[in-house]
Amino acid sequence: MEEPEPRQSQTRRRRRGWLVALVLASCTPRGKGTGEPAVPPPPRLGVEQVARLLPTHVKDRQDWARDVLAALEVEELAPTPPAVCSVLAVIEQESGYQPDPAVPGLPKMVRARLEEHANKLGPVGRKALASVLEGRTAGQKKTFDQRLSAAKTEKDLDRLFRDMLTYYEEEYPKTYAAADLASSLFGSGRLEDLNPITTAGSMQVSVRYALEKEGEDADPVRVREALYTRTGGVRYGTARLLDYEAAYPEPLFRFADYNAGVYASRNAALQAQVSRLTGIGLVPDGDLQLYDKQGEPLDEDSQSLKALLVFRERYAPELSERRVRRDVEKEKEADFESTDTYRAVKRVYARETGESPAYAQLPKVTLKSPKLKGERTTAWFARSVDARFQKCQARYRAMAPK
Repeated sequence: MEEPEPRQSQTRRRRRGWLVALVLASCTPRGKGTGEPAVPPPPRLGVEQVARLLPTHVKDRQDWARDVLAALEVEELAPTPPAVCSVLAVIEQESGYQPDPAVPGLPKMVRARLEEHANKLGPVGRKALASVLEGRTAGQKKTFDQRLSAAKTEKDLDRLFRDMLTYYEEEYPKTYAAADLASSLFGSGRLEDLNPITTAGSMQVSVRYALEKEGEDADPVRVREALYTRTGGVRYGTARLLDYEAAYPEPLFRFADYNAGVYASRNAALQAQVSRLTGIGLVPDGDLQLYDKQGEPLDEDSQSLKALLVFRERYAPELSERRVRRDVEKEKEADFESTDTYRAVKRVYARETGESPAYAQLPKVTLKSPKLKGERTTAWFARSVDARFQKCQARYRAMAPK
């Protein structure tokens, strides 16, 4: 008796399928019974071909190409033109092909964050912060304050915070009157608590995602250091971009998800449909629940969840409130589409409006980051990446054999 296919293998097979579907989506179906030749399988690109898809100004083109192909191989995804161009478009958008991109105004940004925490303790807090910044790591000539002033990249900042944490743990006087400040600043042992840089590398992938990808036993230092390399940044960024299945009709929505969160585009469409059915105004941001800074769901009901409960009462009383709440917990999974709640919304929307419910729409999210100048949105990000994707596709068509 043949053993059932492991769930992980099924998931990887389905993800390979969406890339094949993406290539074939723009083709007219042909094949057996049509009298026309069958559609050939999508081409698989090699190092030389991928290198030619990069913008002409990029240095180390073949090295970038090798890293992209290696990252796709790890995810068991075929190196098709859409897959390769998707990754290249994000790299170009996020860093311009810089493994450890510089962040303008980084020292000022971090000082403001530190001073905000110190000011909570008043004059004593500010004195304690100054004392900590005057310290230096053994063997280092520059103080932490001087190193902060000279910091230019995410890696500079990350290493500075690690050294400051070590300094506090090993050197900071335990009897100092304002030790409470140092404890609040560095005592948790989590760089993320104060570090304003939460994404890193050439694809600006979430550090939290990279750690989760490696599992519970991951070494945070090793993962962060890997993100600052060309190979590591591409590896984690490619996984974040492509390591989930979604029936998006075009890459634009996956690019939006890269910015706003997995399945944000799918969920934004559902929010818009629930809003129309119930008359409750919702911002289609792609989140059906409320989340804390670590990405964990809060106990408080979101407006989207409240609207779904109204939808249940009005259109789908066969659904229990408990069922709706349980289904919403799956909003970051592919299986959410198989839930009674998701299906009910789609079914009722089609019946009440006479329209086919959209699978996805661009989420409405305003981006807030110290790295950005001016107000940006997820829609802006997705369209900017998509424009680069289209140019990459055009380069491929120009070099493909006629």
